[in-house]
Amino acid sequence: MHFFICGTDTDVGKTITSAHIMAQFAARHDLYYWKPVQSGADDDDSRTVQKLSQVASARILPGAWHFSKPLSPHYAAELDGQRIHLPKLVDRFRELQGHNLIVEGAGGLLVPLNRHDTWIDFLRLTRLPVIVVARSGLGTINHSLLTVERLRLEKLVVKGIVFTGPFNADNVRTVCDFSGLPCLAAFDYNETAESAPSGTAAPLKAVFQRDLDDLE
Repeated sequence: MHFFICGTDTDVGKTITSAHIMAQFAARHDLYYWKPVQSGADDDDSRTVQKLSQVASARILPGAWHFSKPLSPHYAAELDGQRIHLPKLVDRFRELQGHNLIVEGAGGLLVPLNRHDTWIDFLRLTRLPVIVVARSGLGTINHSLLTVERLRLEKLVVKGIVFTGPFNADNVRTVCDFSGLPCLAAFDYNETAESAPSGTAAPLKAVFQRDLDDLE
């Protein structure tokens, strides 16, 4: 059981979605979380997922690259004198495949990993099934449908959409109607305890309306 958490944009709620999945399903499905690429010295999405989900730290697998600047991975890598090598990234994924993985991308689907490859190239090689994370508010219809369309052009399996932020019922209905995909969950990530001091985050409420087995 593996899923790739793909956002329609940056800061759309991929990390909080990953935390919800881990909190709700990690024990039941023996899940591990992996964010292979992290940009920003002050950002650590792995730590956030562990804090919010309250899973054992052993379930949070170390990333492959961590860069100092909060920028697109390709440029953050260059500024640190590094380069993300897609074959190495894919090899690392395959080394971890023995685990049931929640893999979180960085930014949106076409964010560059280097000057030649984007996340779509990673997905083309790994064939991970995708959960799309989208905002519920204004602008989400176009972003969400474009993301789904590109995934389907690559013949990748899209399991459904998670909507974040203040709930807009018609936007959710419209995106789901046009894409033919289910709404897997909807929640306002601003209501989480993401900014709480370490160790004080309250347990996350269950937001997924179906079990991960139902997405297989």
